Amino acid sequence: MTTATAQRASSGEVRDLSIDWLRDLGICAVVLIHVCEVFNPWDTWHVANPERSRLAGEVVVFFAPWIMPLLMVLAGASAFYALRRRSAKKFAGERVSRLLVPLLVGILILVPPQVYLERRLEGVVHGSFFAFYPHFFEGLYPRGNLSWHHLWFLAHLFVYSLLALPFFLYWKTENGRRQLRRIARWCSGPFGLFWLAVPLVLERHLLWWLLSDRLVLTTDWANHAILFVAYVYGYMLAAEPELSAAIDHQWKSALLLAGLVSGALWALTWRGFLPNGLPEPYAPGYLAFWSAYGIGAWAWIVAALGMMRARPLRDAAFLRYSRTRSYAWYLVHQPVVIAIAVVIIPLHWAVGWKILVIGVATALGTVAAAEGLLRISLTRRLFGLPGGARRLGRAAQPLVPVAGAR
Repeated sequence: MTTATAQRASSGEVRDLSIDWLRDLGICAVVLIHVCEVFNPWDTWHVANPERSRLAGEVVVFFAPWIMPLLMVLAGASAFYALRRRSAKKFAGERVSRLLVPLLVGILILVPPQVYLERRLEGVVHGSFFAFYPHFFEGLYPRGNLSWHHLWFLAHLFVYSLLALPFFLYWKTENGRRQLRRIARWCSGPFGLFWLAVPLVLERHLLWWLLSDRLVLTTDWANHAILFVAYVYGYMLAAEPELSAAIDHQWKSALLLAGLVSGALWALTWRGFLPNGLPEPYAPGYLAFWSAYGIGAWAWIVAALGMMRARPLRDAAFLRYSRTRSYAWYLVHQPVVIAIAVVIIPLHWAVGWKILVIGVATALGTVAAAEGLLRISLTRRLFGLPGGARRLGRAAQPLVPVAGAR
């Protein structure tokens, strides 16, 4: 997509298809990541095959630094389009109906089967799901059972949406627009958009020591620093055309840097240095590694945005289908992965066949389960799903759900 087209998109004249394509392809990547996590030799996921695959692990390593921040950037861009025709009050109300309510419903409906299947695979639970359900509320996962699993993203995005709203409203004012233009001019000079990677790197170093629990809303400060700032960056990139133009001019150099960082990560994991060989926290090697990790993540984001914007995009059949379903795909995909994995894991198959069968079955099961949610009026309302296909050119960009590595 050309810069001029992107500028018209940011002014609300046309839909920026690059956001739709990246969002939906990104969610497909999340599904792939979670299939690979079952076989990841460098991580312990909810369910794990006894025999692991280094190749599956490398897939996770490739996406881990940047897929979540990228999709948070897209969520911030979606907020820009939503606020063009919504008041702050209506915007906040929609976050409740599309994020908070689905989170609570999902914890009660989508998460208990996952925990039940995990416990059965572990040999801890032997009875029926209905007998287990009351025990779901006993203790916090992983020692207990109560969890939000992959739905943690909905909680984080809900909080981020409200925290960032004052910034977004300010940037709609004349003073705010001038501030964004100054930032854009700075990012058009030496080192370009990579100035925006500095807060991501510094915040991780400064806040990592506060981290006591992963994926807990009140303690996961290091990831908040990255994901919240990425969400804010998404709004900025959509709101200021000069920042979009900087992406168009700088994405190729960003792609080169991103490839180098990913290549180094692949080599280090393949040779066994990662993750067990990481230096002690705040040693020089530790600071260098996480600095490169953060810069590489931002480079992939810039590269992905630039590559997609540079293509002559069209509203293809896949996009028309996925646009109203990708949110549902995210909601249901992890229960589907776990349900299929607990059946396949005990089988005495080669690991390659297991990956293939779980991957194909997950794709089909996710599509089928999402269709089920969409076609039932009650579940469609409870999970904040659209009631029908959206016309091309609808002003509000869809919410961008994402899952991380867990």
